[in-house]
Amino acid sequence: MNKTELGKAIEIKKAEIAAKEKEIDNFEFDPDDYEESYKEALDSEGPVNVAGMQFDASRIIEELDPTAYRCGLVDYVDSMDNEADPKFQDLVGELETLTDELADLESELEDIESGI
Repeated sequence: MNKTELGKAIEIKKAEIAAKEKEIDNFEFDPDDYEESYKEALDSEGPVNVAGMQFDASRIIEELDPTAYRCGLVDYVDSMDNEADPKFQDLVGELETLTDELADLESELEDIESGI
């Protein structure tokens, strides 16, 4: 690549990095992806006895007050750390790759400018 082409490639790569950083900054968990682990957390103390019958706490809340159940699920997900999510880790990996590619392009441009 010549100097002009490298300059354009660097600008494109910087735009890709900015877009990926924005995607990372705006990352949110999808509560539906964590519903099973939320139910497990609700049911972790064992079944609830009602009139001599046993029920899972998650089922009671989900069926009797679906709004409270959904709010609890959203709160559960909001308390999670982004770093633990594989999708978030993929985004971070993609950003690292883009950053490495930018460094390579900038190094190549420096070599051309210094006459190497």
